[in-house]
Amino acid sequence: MSFVPENIECLVEAAGTEAVLAFLEACGGKSLYVPQKPENSHIAQMFGDDLAVAVCQNFGPGTWIVPMHKAWRIVCYRNTGIAVSEMATRTGLSVRQIYATLKRVREKGLHVAQTRGAHHVDERQISLF
Repeated sequence: MSFVPENIECLVEAAGTEAVLAFLEACGGKSLYVPQKPENSHIAQMFGDDLAVAVCQNFGPGTWIVPMHKAWRIVCYRNTGIAVSEMATRTGLSVRQIYATLKRVREKGLHVAQTRGAHHVDERQISLF
């Protein structure tokens, strides 16, 4: 979908972008105990076996401070068509910070989908012009 931060690339490969986004939304920034074995762990119960195995293999056993990766999450959200206000809610940033992050990412040359508003035509609406 877009650049993937190196330290979570293994998670995305194992469980997919959607699962990792949900995991980061719920656990990002927290200190998380990672068990040696993923079976019946809290991570497996909440986010599935694939993600639990990848987390345990790469970051356990012990305590791991889960990264937040807000810029990556914002790009993923934008590329799936999520509204900026929803991105702000999910990341804990302001709308202004979301737009600034998108601008910085574009300046780095990474692909970010354009806004839907200017080019979106609702086929259910009768054209007045």
